[in-house]
Amino acid sequence: MTVQSSLINMVKGHALMTSRMSYLLVIGLLLLAALLRTYDLANLPPGFSEDEITNIRLVDNVRQGDIYVFYPGEDGGREGAYHVLIAFVTSFVGEGTIGFRITSLWLSMLSIAIIYTLGNHLFNPIIGVLSAGLVTVNMSSILLARAVSSDAAVLFLISATMLALARSLPVYRRTRDVSSSIVSFAALGGLLGIGVYAHPSSLFIVLGAIFYIAHLLYFRNVMFRQHRSYTLFAILLMLIISMPYLISSINLPQYAAGQRILPHYNDSLLTSAANGLLAIVSSGDVNPLHNLPGRPLVDAFSGILMLAGLVICILRRHRPRFMLLLIMFVLALPAALIVENSPNFHRMSVILPQLAIFFGMGFYSLIRAPIFVDVIFRRMAVAGVLALLAINVVWTWSDLFADWRDHEAVMPLVNGDLGQIAHFFDTVGNELPVVFCDAGWDTEQEQRAIGSSDKTLLMMNRSGFRYQEADCSRSLLLTNGGAKQRIVLFDRQTRDSVHPYLQEWLANGRPLTGNLPRDTVFELDAAQLLADRAGALTTTAPLSYAPEVAEPEPIAPPIRFGGNLTLLGYEPDVQRAFLPGEAVEVITYWRVEGEFLPDITLKNHILADPVTPIGIRDVISVNPLMLRERDVFIQVTSIQLRDTALPGKYIVSVGAYRQSDQQRLPVLKDDQAHGDRIFLYEIEVLPLPAADEDGA
Repeated sequence: MTVQSSLINMVKGHALMTSRMSYLLVIGLLLLAALLRTYDLANLPPGFSEDEITNIRLVDNVRQGDIYVFYPGEDGGREGAYHVLIAFVTSFVGEGTIGFRITSLWLSMLSIAIIYTLGNHLFNPIIGVLSAGLVTVNMSSILLARAVSSDAAVLFLISATMLALARSLPVYRRTRDVSSSIVSFAALGGLLGIGVYAHPSSLFIVLGAIFYIAHLLYFRNVMFRQHRSYTLFAILLMLIISMPYLISSINLPQYAAGQRILPHYNDSLLTSAANGLLAIVSSGDVNPLHNLPGRPLVDAFSGILMLAGLVICILRRHRPRFMLLLIMFVLALPAALIVENSPNFHRMSVILPQLAIFFGMGFYSLIRAPIFVDVIFRRMAVAGVLALLAINVVWTWSDLFADWRDHEAVMPLVNGDLGQIAHFFDTVGNELPVVFCDAGWDTEQEQRAIGSSDKTLLMMNRSGFRYQEADCSRSLLLTNGGAKQRIVLFDRQTRDSVHPYLQEWLANGRPLTGNLPRDTVFELDAAQLLADRAGALTTTAPLSYAPEVAEPEPIAPPIRFGGNLTLLGYEPDVQRAFLPGEAVEVITYWRVEGEFLPDITLKNHILADPVTPIGIRDVISVNPLMLRERDVFIQVTSIQLRDTALPGKYIVSVGAYRQSDQQRLPVLKDDQAHGDRIFLYEIEVLPLPAADEDGA
């Protein structure tokens, strides 16, 4: 039987649509949903938003064993169940933009299947197929399936809870003596109990379920003793599962969902609700992370059918199956509409299944009108169904994969530049050494702020990627003796902060083009330049040992230190006269000779005599954990002179020590210790200008 003939039979009555027919149609919808949700999943959106990155960092906490009911944050608290689920899934499928998003995608696909089952169970296969079709092509649902957000779990929770209620309780007019399955009630209690650990909206889902049970029990009186005992079991199971949540909410009220359900608003609650309702068919959500700004949640025709379905539910509210939809819709509305910056389509996922079934009911009531008995109008109805689906598919495809992808507001919100860089290295891998220019690394901090390199790595789908880190504003890392490498300057601020001396080296590189942000990834082959420079330093940059171990006399670099570190020399052509309080810039060249100690720091001193410093700066501007043999780094160190420094000659000395025990690395001469510092050159501190007679 063709699809067209199947749809013609649909308009005659649902009895003519067999289960096999509806299964074939919903399988087609699921394949379409999979296409819309998985197409270019790795790069659409190209990266993660700051909220998603926060969620991913919480996933790392879960892997480390830090599992809590609430994770504290600047925006209050976050429930942890979604992060536990992602940690479990990514342990099998891997990380990156695909690995972290796949959980939301699977939840979205399951939700579509559940919505079809719910519509079929409550009403008929036609309404089930139509409801699933609306969610399939809904752009907000597709974007949520591509987001690392606990909002993605809400669509699944509300649809699964409604199905569990429908399968467990008598939702039809007649009550039957047929025993309900204990599994359905266990699923109901489990969903209600676990849901509170996933999202604040689950509290409204629980409230709706309790109200519906009370409606059947006290108003309709349609529940037999077995139903009542099983329902009590479901509620008891919910309470047992949710008990830690309740206790944590009492002990930590500042992080509990109750503090986040109704936050403080600039607008009134009525204004927030009105904006949300209008956005369904009119203005849309202006947040580019949730929607293409200006696009409504559904088209106008579908909105009219939803309204018709809602009216039908109100008119037939005496029937339990209609009342189920009505109660779950009305009690979930505050979670969807009373939100900050309303409308928020991600928060509206708590009412999307109800709206979808309202749409199916409205369309079904339309095609059941007497006029559709005529074969011509039947075919028009079939054409209308197909046209509506086709229009929404084309509309969503165009808006998602063209307009939304290219929208100017999307890239900054999802760190799109970093996502493009991540995709580039996913493609090329480790064919060349890579240096990430990121000033955010700091080996002294156990929990440092997440930097651009960390965000880029989160967005990569390749495992085992090797890279090195440096603060390129003050250091340039030349890997493998200056052989060809790639240097990544993540943004304009990073590029502008590079020291002018280091920019001269970078000018020899070639910026890569293509699907990359401009001037972010450079290829640099500086082996010959470095060799020439190191050779020149042997004659132009004389050094001397510390006076306590040898007479001050010029020696030529390089000078070896302990810990597989060698001083290749320094830049002699620098400013050497300063006023008190000014900064002295010392430019040194260092080479790694083997396995490098992970906690080495370079010490840079300005000395008035061999032991009295007037300026100190101990710093290393490359990540020592990642240094390898034959790596060379150029470091520009700024040493602040004391304001009280007296005019005169001062000497610049350098050395290195281990942070763990403050043990200085020895200077080696013929593989024997020869002091622990090297003197470079003299600078002069000038007297301050004399004040004029007016005290200026």
